Amino acid sequence: MGSGSRMLENREEELTTVRVQDPRVQNEGSWNSYVDYKIFLHTNSKAFTAKTSCVRRRYREFVWLRRQLQRNAGLVLIFVVWDL
Repeated sequence: MGSGSRMLENREEELTTVRVQDPRVQNEGSWNSYVDYKIFLHTNSKAFTAKTSCVRRRYREFVWLRRQLQRNAGLVLIFVVWDL
């Protein structure tokens, strides 16, 4: 085996995990009610400064995130876990 092959074997695989959980209805009973979700991200990628983050986002923002992940799915291995 050449030295290039050994370098690839020793290289840690970069993973990003996204968990979507804890849906909450905001402004329930009003005309402008909506659902938001807790989105938790964990990664070992060197591209991210923070290795974990957690935010609440509206459903429509999650749809945007899902599209971005689908677009980039060939670049990184992604696990999305619905924990509802």
